[in-house]
Amino acid sequence: MSDPDGDSSKAMGDRGISLVGFITALATSLVVFGVQMGLFLLLRNKLARIFKPKTYLVPERERTDPPPRSPWGLLMSLFRLPDRELINKCGLDSYFFLRYLQTMLIIFIPMATVIIPILVPINYVGGRSHDFNTNGTANDTGSMTSSNTDNQGNTISGLDTLAWGNVKDKNYRRYWAHLILAVLVVVWVCGVVFAEMRVYIKVRQDWLTTAEHRLRASATTVLVSGIPDKWLSEEALRGLFDVFPGGIRNVWLTRDLTHLLDKIKKRDTIHKQLEGAQTELIRTAKKKQLEKREKDEKEARKASKGHRPTKSEKLDRQKQEDAAAKQQAEDGQGVSSGDQHDIPHDIHDAEVDVQHQKNHSSDPFKGVMSGLSKVTGGLGKGVDGLLGGAKNITHGIDDQVEATNGFVVIGTPQGPSVPPKSGDRHVRLPDEEAMPRPSTQESGHHKISEAEDRVMGSSATQPKQPGNASVLSDDEILNKESIELRQFGNTTRKLGNMEEMYNHEKARWYEFWKPPAGGFASPVPQGYEDGEFPFEKKKPLGQTLKGLIPFVGGEEVAPVEYEKAYNDENEDDQDGKAEWEKWIKRTKRPTHRVAIFDWTPGWLPGLPFLNEKVDTIFWCRKELARLNHEIEMDQENPERYPLMKSAFIQFNHQVAAHMACQSTIHHVPKHMSPRIVEISPNDVLWDNMAISWWSEWLRTAVAIAAVTGMIILWAFPVAFTGTLSQLDSLIKTFPFLSFLKRSPVVWKAATAVAGVLPAVLLALLLWLVPVVMTFLASFKGAKTGTQKTEAVQQFYFAFLFVQVFLIVSLASGVTKILDGFFNNPTGITDVLAKNIPSAANYFFSYMILQALSVSSGTLLQIGALVNWYIISRILNNTARNKWETNTTLPSVRWGTYFPVYTNFACIALVYSVITPIISIFAIITFSLLWIANKYSMVYINRLSTDTGGVLYPRALNQTFTGLYVMEIALIGLLFLQQDENGIHACFPQAIIMIVVTILTALYQLLLNTSFGPMFRYLPITFEDEAVLRDEAFQRAQDRRLGLDEDDDGVQGADAGDSPSPQRGDGISDAQEKGHRGNKLTNFKPVRGVVRAGTWAVRSGKNTYDHTLGKAEKGVKNAAKFRDERRQKDLEAQRAIGEALYGGFHDEIEDLTPEERDVLVQRAFMHSALRARRPTLWIPRDDLGISDDEIKRTRDFSEHIWISNEGTALDSKARVVYGRAPPDFSELDIIQL
Repeated sequence: MSDPDGDSSKAMGDRGISLVGFITALATSLVVFGVQMGLFLLLRNKLARIFKPKTYLVPERERTDPPPRSPWGLLMSLFRLPDRELINKCGLDSYFFLRYLQTMLIIFIPMATVIIPILVPINYVGGRSHDFNTNGTANDTGSMTSSNTDNQGNTISGLDTLAWGNVKDKNYRRYWAHLILAVLVVVWVCGVVFAEMRVYIKVRQDWLTTAEHRLRASATTVLVSGIPDKWLSEEALRGLFDVFPGGIRNVWLTRDLTHLLDKIKKRDTIHKQLEGAQTELIRTAKKKQLEKREKDEKEARKASKGHRPTKSEKLDRQKQEDAAAKQQAEDGQGVSSGDQHDIPHDIHDAEVDVQHQKNHSSDPFKGVMSGLSKVTGGLGKGVDGLLGGAKNITHGIDDQVEATNGFVVIGTPQGPSVPPKSGDRHVRLPDEEAMPRPSTQESGHHKISEAEDRVMGSSATQPKQPGNASVLSDDEILNKESIELRQFGNTTRKLGNMEEMYNHEKARWYEFWKPPAGGFASPVPQGYEDGEFPFEKKKPLGQTLKGLIPFVGGEEVAPVEYEKAYNDENEDDQDGKAEWEKWIKRTKRPTHRVAIFDWTPGWLPGLPFLNEKVDTIFWCRKELARLNHEIEMDQENPERYPLMKSAFIQFNHQVAAHMACQSTIHHVPKHMSPRIVEISPNDVLWDNMAISWWSEWLRTAVAIAAVTGMIILWAFPVAFTGTLSQLDSLIKTFPFLSFLKRSPVVWKAATAVAGVLPAVLLALLLWLVPVVMTFLASFKGAKTGTQKTEAVQQFYFAFLFVQVFLIVSLASGVTKILDGFFNNPTGITDVLAKNIPSAANYFFSYMILQALSVSSGTLLQIGALVNWYIISRILNNTARNKWETNTTLPSVRWGTYFPVYTNFACIALVYSVITPIISIFAIITFSLLWIANKYSMVYINRLSTDTGGVLYPRALNQTFTGLYVMEIALIGLLFLQQDENGIHACFPQAIIMIVVTILTALYQLLLNTSFGPMFRYLPITFEDEAVLRDEAFQRAQDRRLGLDEDDDGVQGADAGDSPSPQRGDGISDAQEKGHRGNKLTNFKPVRGVVRAGTWAVRSGKNTYDHTLGKAEKGVKNAAKFRDERRQKDLEAQRAIGEALYGGFHDEIEDLTPEERDVLVQRAFMHSALRARRPTLWIPRDDLGISDDEIKRTRDFSEHIWISNEGTALDSKARVVYGRAPPDFSELDIIQL
């Protein structure tokens, strides 16, 4: 029998990489890097939508100045960008990710300058081998000479000659240098991490205490979970949490709206399907009409013997038809039905709607659903900014449609984009009297007194009237009726019934679990006598048992009978008068298959026997009308859904929220915990809010077990993909595959497939890992996106470190490693010592390949290019799809992004002493990745939510993994090292390294114990100065919004000293001048806005004109051509940026205090209760089909909102649009 370890040892012996082999791998990486960088430099000034969308296609506050055109100027601008500007534009997550890469450079640059000059000569001079060019020297018998192998039998060749194993046994005393430098590495890394922890806490605290952040609901709101039944009411929670300074502003009791959420998700799916089918029907009819017209014209030419139209004549007709399409898409053109008038068209309409709510809203919660819908209903056709754009289109819209993915310029931005004054804004606010308390969803208990409402509710923070320049702090507002002065109390027990405060129940002799008699009774919530607790109702036994089943539990909602939502008459257009019937046969209408049974999985494709074939439009109309009606009825009656054991509690003071999270709230363990602060309303995972605490624990255990199984077993499918390329071995192993060799054609085909299939399957497996990790993080019950991201970061780092580093280093599977570890735990040091040094060469190539390919790929935005030019052209057929593609910028999934770079750092640290030159590769890797990612963060990526940088300290802690593995490997190497006589000679060094390892672990523990509380929470010392900053900020805002009439002089002075006015693209003249730079940066200025380049799909001719064609023209003609092209592109870009975001109040500080208070009160209302009726946004056509479909939909049901406003079909039956969808809301872009 063969030795199973023989092959492994042989493989290990061949893992040295020669200098020629390394240069070959480096050259390949450089070719990839050069190609991708060349394309980036060529295209970045031409495709602004791909390479710099954040210069115009984001709200005003997030826009960045266009980058310089020259590569050197671009690089210098990235280095000179201030950190504070990076934080303001990109958020803390982006800043701390880039800071992590910078920190790695701070670690490895000094290490390289110190370690390499010392250890490389020590390892090489007088070493075992000096052969850089081969993988070893063979003797006559074909075996390696002993002088070219280390003590573990690993071959010493190539770059291994500069590593640990090249030191001869007789020179074992040289390892003292390795030990000293290893200790210095540990000390240096620990010191840098300590400094970074301090910086992280300082930056995060500054960010949390800025006036802008403290205005947000997330700054003062706490999610409290695990609330006992008797405390599950607004009155009880107010009475409990009012001990914290400032008191309570709002309380939102959460309800289990899972059933309603399921309906909303189904409605969204059907809405998207129906919108696509309606658009397809209209476009198909238009294409038929164009085909018929061409055919008729051809026959007419034959009859009259006329000539075919010339190219210019065709172009003129196309321009005329495009102009007609533009006219149809302009403001005031189009038909709408089913609009509930949730969108105010102007301030007058808003005032009328407020008065209407006062007079007709008897039910307070209906005031929320109809009054708040004015806030959340969207901008609609009343928002002038969305319907702006050029009044005249000078060059047809054909190129522009391709350039903007269907967006047409329908209005010219009129001058600078100046924030409108408060009187001109299109913000619809519900009436304060119609606004219920946030927690009346509805608990059914008595409303608190008016005095309490003045202190606790929104009236406690009523804004001052215009002309009153003074700003009242929260303490001053609450001065008269301070919560600290009011006797709310936490119990209803009076002095007369003090005996009830004691527990006189005597425990029997066997009731050891009960405390002795005479103690205090359990506290009673405010508003209830002892034994009278709300929401305690007996459940049927079946429902109780079902609630105990993991992953299935949850209270059932009583069935409700709904009225019929649609009219059955002529539901299938049987009257023969439909406009579409003039162009399309009924059999050519869009169809799909629906499941016969309710339990059929939605992902199952339509099958002939399991699914019924239906007309998509007719079927979706019925379902959409039904679901719209049911959802709106359910939203008006949320009390039918059971309360959950959690609540959102908003405090008046930020410090109170952080104190509540750090205090022990309940007297029973695990009750009213965990508590989470700094929750953005957009970050809440409402699907998981109904998961109980014990179910969350079970889910977490299952998720951890699944991740552990993936880490252990993932090597098997990866190995399987490798065997697929070895057909001969497969045929020997599985004889039934011998038929592949019988035919030469089949064999060639199989060989071709075998060359491609393994790579495809391996890429699919690696792509699945983050997807599975993200699913498990959500499955385990994360309540917020931040918690989900943190879980993914932990899971994915563990997977990467084991699979990418340990498995490769040890040249064995996880199961074999674990088996050896459990059989001989102390042998782990020997295993690492024998295997890790020889694997260093692999990681040289791995890191340099990743550095060159990933950095250039990040800059080139390959995914965005493929999506914009290929996928979107195939799949984006509706106006909404095109609008979403155009306005949705790339984002970053930090949970799967951060661990990749943390793993790089760990690998470099492991080999920092064993193979010193890896520090050079680490410096190259992190430098290139820092440049690429900083460009991406500043100019491309837009993050909708921000974790506040909480991933950074965990990444720093994960970096310690590299230190521990380095220390363990060094311990093993030192214990195994022998002198020339075969005696173990490095025991003292090994003992010292053991002590260093223990001290490192203690240091990390002490570090996290000391800094841990401040990773998330604020200290009290910041509060007083933060209040002063709030007051100063509010005074500045009042002057800017025109609310401070007494400060006109000051305002004028400020205006005189203010920077140059902003133009429509968000770039001032002063900023433009600043782009001129100097000779060093070689910035290339342009007149007006810095050239943003084209972001359109360019034909071959235009591409030629931009490159080779320019060289063939004279200097004057070339300059004129560039100016005209630049002006046209900039106008198109400015138009879409202004149309989507121009003049909007995209930040909460842009709103008045009154508006902020109303928005904050609805911030944490369940997303299912805030969901709006979606609009079927279909294109308008000149055949009248779109208008007819709207009319028929209106006759069919009043519960469907359908509109063709702001969209049309051009001369080629492509959908064009000139505004946001009618159901788009301005408030959707405000970060609360």
